[in-house]
Amino acid sequence: MNLKLRLEKLADSRSWVRLHFADGTTVIGRVLRIGHDYIELESYGDTDRPNSRDYSKHLIPLNLVKMLTIESPQFAEAERRRLDYLATMESADREEFPELEG
Repeated sequence: MNLKLRLEKLADSRSWVRLHFADGTTVIGRVLRIGHDYIELESYGDTDRPNSRDYSKHLIPLNLVKMLTIESPQFAEAERRRLDYLATMESADREEFPELEG
């Protein structure tokens, strides 16, 4: 099975993957969409820079991806960070728009 077909199946289930590049770098994220020649990936922090973790979306050309890892113990940690991020955003929305009392 080629890389693009595998990524398309992972995008259907919004699975977590680690993409490996030829220069030795990696990125962990959820596969959102696969285009003709790109991957859209949603990430919630870079393990290489623990002090500057933040939500981001990446558009990565398919030809840059060397291989991918589907199962990793770090995916549970990445999912926890995603849920923490969503909870912070939700609490910020509540503070910004307090409910009106009738």
